Amino acid sequence: MTDTNTALSAREEAAYPFLECAVLLDNARKGEPIVQLADALDVNAARWQTVANRALVRSRQLPPTTSEFFSRASRFMVEAARTLRQQPDDKVIEMMIHMNLNMSETILTAR
Repeated sequence: MTDTNTALSAREEAAYPFLECAVLLDNARKGEPIVQLADALDVNAARWQTVANRALVRSRQLPPTTSEFFSRASRFMVEAARTLRQQPDDKVIEMMIHMNLNMSETILTAR
């Protein structure tokens, strides 16, 4: 039996929102009634914008490529959300899911 009171590590806490976004997008893509696509897109875009803003604030502490990546990824997520509201595209949603899963894994496996 698992202990549900186990606290997440700092890395797990940082990775969790990206995993959550991936699951929300996947459920919306599959037509799960609990999650509407527009809601999943909003949550995802907000998550990436938050991370990009934090990277911008800490840009002097981060390598330039890291800040640039978050800025580009955030812009992509916002633009994709705007486009997908008008014209859903499984391939783009799949790419967004993979980006979130990749970010979650990168955080969890970082040294």
